[in-house]
Amino acid sequence: MEVILLSKIYKLGDSGAIINVKSGYARNFLIPKGKAILANKKNIESFEAQRVALEKENISKLLIAQSRADKIKKVNSLTIASKVGKEGKIFGSVGVRNIIKEMMLLGIKINKKEIRLPNGLLRQVGEHKVIFQPHNEVFLYFTVNIIPKK
Repeated sequence: MEVILLSKIYKLGDSGAIINVKSGYARNFLIPKGKAILANKKNIESFEAQRVALEKENISKLLIAQSRADKIKKVNSLTIASKVGKEGKIFGSVGVRNIIKEMMLLGIKINKKEIRLPNGLLRQVGEHKVIFQPHNEVFLYFTVNIIPKK
């Protein structure tokens, strides 16, 4: 099934590209999420008319994401206190919700989908690298330091 991408999608193409994807992927994901439209004659002509507006919108989203990433760069590291056992293992784990809660205390609003934990949930005391990705093209690493709660 041929579709026109409305925004850049990793490993598929840039905005405005006409690509061929499996029909289920197009019907169940790309089209309902507003990431693509069917590539028929009418849609191609209307897309060409709207191309400039969509590119401006994508650029503005990118600039907003970069400004949010700059706020996170200023923080650079985050400290979370947690109950710890004798071997340095945390009771439970530190996940995305805990990180979001600590960022909110610093005055930075983050969505759950923007945080990536490369090694899964954090279960040990110490420093851990976490990825913040507010946009396809913008991402940065910051440190989460887990310390024992007194």
